[in-house]
Amino acid sequence: MDMTGKVLRVQMFGGFSMHYGDEIITMNKAGSSKSVRLLQMLLLSLESGIAKNELMDNLYGWNEKTDTANSNRNLNNLIYRLKGQLIACGLPEDEYVALNEGMCSFKSSICLELDTQQFEALIRQAGEKSGAERISLYTRANEMYCGELLPGNQTDMWFFNKSNYFKELYLQSIRELEREFLQNRDYKNRLQLYLRAAAVYPFDNWQTQLIRCNLEIYRYEEALEIYNNTMELYAREMGSPPAAEMQECFEGMELPDNHHSRDTGDPDSWKSMDKMFSGKKDEIRKAILAEEEAKGAYYCTYPSFVDYCRMVVRAKERNQFSAVLMFLTLSQRRKRSSQKQMNLQEQMLLLKEVIGDSLRIGDAFTRYGNRHFILMLIQTEKEACSAIFRRIERAYMRGSGKGDLWYYADMTRELGESMC
Repeated sequence: MDMTGKVLRVQMFGGFSMHYGDEIITMNKAGSSKSVRLLQMLLLSLESGIAKNELMDNLYGWNEKTDTANSNRNLNNLIYRLKGQLIACGLPEDEYVALNEGMCSFKSSICLELDTQQFEALIRQAGEKSGAERISLYTRANEMYCGELLPGNQTDMWFFNKSNYFKELYLQSIRELEREFLQNRDYKNRLQLYLRAAAVYPFDNWQTQLIRCNLEIYRYEEALEIYNNTMELYAREMGSPPAAEMQECFEGMELPDNHHSRDTGDPDSWKSMDKMFSGKKDEIRKAILAEEEAKGAYYCTYPSFVDYCRMVVRAKERNQFSAVLMFLTLSQRRKRSSQKQMNLQEQMLLLKEVIGDSLRIGDAFTRYGNRHFILMLIQTEKEACSAIFRRIERAYMRGSGKGDLWYYADMTRELGESMC
């Protein structure tokens, strides 16, 4: 046992960090990347250890031309360096890596606490209990899972498989807690459950469950805000809308009214049926017709933009007018000075503001991915796009924009029947 009484606490959910007592342990020496991965693999294989061949394959790769003896020598040197780095970081003298019949394992007299090990133990214990104790254990496990396992290592298949294993345990905790909260009509804890899941896995459609729960307790404004934020997130990061299931949440929404059927014997029963909707009309009017004066182009999420374009195409059938789609791309310049520059996200926010101010009130635009905007220009000919682009570019530069804007003529086309 460590005579100092200090505990080495290791976090691997949501990132990698180590604390020895109150001190942060940082392996910041040059060339320590493989050492860190070796340490992580050993820590994730505490119970049974890990085969030396498996370490060599994952740390150095497999190649027909690779000399096994050379890989073995490299791994031995890496193990030796890891021991030295851990001691240099502030940990006490210890063996740290044990080799026995082709197996490697982490070996130390230090008291060790791993979030992965504690999480796994809580899930296992919860499965063996019942009632309130079972729910308490699943809750503790769920709250401990603060992010994906070592997100920076997901390109490595070994770590990817480990991450999927822990993700499945996390989903198990969600299913168990969700069943309990549904049975007890515990909306508060259901909201927290889905909120945490959406924060950890923002592209796994947990926002749909969050929206549903808000709609069930008539929190329409909160549900709409989540919907719009999610649409914006998907357009910005994925370039595509989320699952259609999310839209169905709103299409199936019911107002909190007890009168859902008409009494055929009462000619005025429609008044009772419509009572709740009538009470909402002012709220709906405010949502559709903004109180402030409309200025500049209308910005909307990508799915709303698509719907708007389709309406324009239909309107052109009766009222002939021109409509053009225009595509803008932002690329960052290489740094030419030591002055602090805005990052890509800040540049895109600036460009969003510039586009809104540079276009007319009847135009609309949306963000598509992390570097692109799509503009829909009403009563504009295709030939005018170059002048519009120059106007946007000048305004962007005046606003301290440091990126390069690109406008390709072959990416601009007249809005035709193919949009339907």
